Amino acid sequence: MREPLRAAALLVRAAWRTDPWRSAGLLLEPLGQLQGPLIAGSLAVVTNAALAHDPRRMAWGVAGIAAARAGGFASRWAGAWIRNRLAEAVGLSLDRRIASLSAGLPGVEHHERADFQDRITVLREQRGVLGSSLNSLVYCANTVAVGIFTLVALALVSPWLLLLVPFALPAIPLAAVQQRWLGDAETRAAPLQRRARDLQALTVDRAAGMELRVFGVRREILGRFTDAFRASRAGIRATRARMAVLELAGELLFLAGLAGAVMLMLRRAATGLATPGEVVMTVYLGQQLIASVIDPVRSLAGLGETLRAAGRLLWLEDYARAERDARPGHAPAPETLEEGIVFERVSFRYPGTEQWALRDVSFRIPAGAVVALVGENGAGKTTLVKLLTRMYEPTEGRILADGADLATLDVDAWRRRLSAAFQDFARFELTAAETVGVGDLPRAGEAGAMEDALERAGAADVLAALPAGARTQLGARWAGGVDLSTGQWQKLALGRALMRRDPLVVFFDEPTASLDALAEHALFARYATEARKGAARGAVTVLVSHRFSTVRSADLILVIDGGGVTDLGSHDELLVRGGLYSELFHLQARAYA
Repeated sequence: MREPLRAAALLVRAAWRTDPWRSAGLLLEPLGQLQGPLIAGSLAVVTNAALAHDPRRMAWGVAGIAAARAGGFASRWAGAWIRNRLAEAVGLSLDRRIASLSAGLPGVEHHERADFQDRITVLREQRGVLGSSLNSLVYCANTVAVGIFTLVALALVSPWLLLLVPFALPAIPLAAVQQRWLGDAETRAAPLQRRARDLQALTVDRAAGMELRVFGVRREILGRFTDAFRASRAGIRATRARMAVLELAGELLFLAGLAGAVMLMLRRAATGLATPGEVVMTVYLGQQLIASVIDPVRSLAGLGETLRAAGRLLWLEDYARAERDARPGHAPAPETLEEGIVFERVSFRYPGTEQWALRDVSFRIPAGAVVALVGENGAGKTTLVKLLTRMYEPTEGRILADGADLATLDVDAWRRRLSAAFQDFARFELTAAETVGVGDLPRAGEAGAMEDALERAGAADVLAALPAGARTQLGARWAGGVDLSTGQWQKLALGRALMRRDPLVVFFDEPTASLDALAEHALFARYATEARKGAARGAVTVLVSHRFSTVRSADLILVIDGGGVTDLGSHDELLVRGGLYSELFHLQARAYA
């Protein structure tokens, strides 16, 4: 019970924060549900007055019906107007909350976990449900109000009519079972929904478009998408069919009770214990009872879908809080490095796996050094980068920066002292200036900053080739947008990495895979020379590359194999020692010969 209450409280808080006045105005709609009992009472007055030939009381009864109708219409109209205006704003607020929580997670574990992606898939599918959450809450409040007001009116006619309540109560556990079935079905369908969405995305993805056509797999992808979508819906459809059977059973039980209540009132009228007006009132209220008693229970059950969606948002909030709590450090990041960075018996394995990605790794990167990480695919090079950027925290051991454990530093403060270019770089489809400028937002508008970064990245030619220069919209999907080659996108990503003026650590993790060997070597030779100019602040450059002609310019080369550092030293030292580095270097040299 606690989680549904937390979910409902989340929705109410979201509405109140968005617009407290309109949120308060939502109470108008449930109050409008008084019209049913008021009309029923007025009908009783009209009936009794007609039998007594009392036109004055009949007029009052008719006036009561008209007033109840008018009041109900006004309250519903005002409430609906307020609700619709507020629902859009609340939907946007909750959408922003999901995006903010997802983007604000300090690590990247959630991108690499299937269970997280399944939960996020369901949450994304239910964004529309969250957007209409206010409608669900108000509808629930309306129907509950109708039920309460109607039962009070029935009790005033005859307390015996409250015996209808036990006939309605079974609907509550039945509704709980229905919602549990549906929640389980949604969870089981999540992987299939994710698969269907990814397959559908392939059909409109530019990068996949050429291969779909060259290999003639369009029909295959469409077929798999259709199969995955149908399979994802089949379980939910079957569950809804089972729910319908339970719903029918509950309704038949209530109808049996309602028939008994009507027979009771007719018998009381026949013996003179009830007036004709009370009989009419009972019949009128009786025809509303399904909407007044069963529907509130159904609305509470229907609210379950909204509450489950809100519950998944609560789960995301809890997950984000736990991730932040796992990085509790608040110490400021150092302004300079004097001693360097030390890995002290660091071990790491990815969550949900038993295999160690790194095991008992210890080494030191001197301040001001250019260090290269070398090894075969899967050796652990990128894992080291993830740990240094604090996308993950070590499973065991410590990483120290000038003697301070990175875990004690504020994670955002540490990342503000980093810069990076990755092989899987982002393609920000903004203007060319903005695509580069996001590498250092405070300097994005600074005259010459973007051009200087591109110049140092060897990417000035990209800007010169664009029709509107730095103001060119990138991405052919946009009006006036220009598409770039992979190499041009990569050059802009390198420029983005060089926007920050004085980072402590700069990462180049296979960032030039789309450049030829000569261009890559020239770029890193130039940057290595420039990086050493930052020795006064102890800046460290970390280079990951498979091209040994590039890494030979590094001050220190770490040879990584099987999740451990098997050797380290300069290029010449490692060649003299032999071993894996020497073997790989000569193997690649022969390939280029």
